[in-house]
Amino acid sequence: MGNQLYEWVQLFAREWADLTWLPLSLLIVHKGQKIKACAFIIVCMVVMRLQIQTFQMMGLSKGVTGFFDWPLMHRGYAVYGAFIFLFLILSYFSPYTRGPIYLAASLSIFFMAFTVSSIVLVF
Repeated sequence: MGNQLYEWVQLFAREWADLTWLPLSLLIVHKGQKIKACAFIIVCMVVMRLQIQTFQMMGLSKGVTGFFDWPLMHRGYAVYGAFIFLFLILSYFSPYTRGPIYLAASLSIFFMAFTVSSIVLVF
C-alpha cells in the first residue's frame, strides 16, 4: 500500500504538479476574476504540455542545445510557475480591474510566458 501511494505521489509530482495552482488561485484572486484566472492557468498547463510534446516528437528530449540538464517538464514548470505566480500576485493587487482590461492583461502575460518557455525549452 505504501509503495503504491509513493508511486502515485511521484506521478503527480512529475506530471501534474501544476494543478496545485488552481485551488490556490481560487483563494488569492477576487470574486470577478476567479473564472478568468482558472482559465489562464488551464491554458498555461495545456500549452506547456503541447510545447513539451512537440519537442519530444522531434527527438529533442534535452532541448536543442542540451545546455540545461533539467527535463523539459521541470523547465516548463519553472517558467510557467513563475508567470502564474506573477499573474496571481498582479490579480490580487488589482481588485477593481474591469473584465476586458483583465483579459488583455491575462493574454499579455500568457504570451510572455509562452515566449520565455519556448526559449528555455530550446536551451
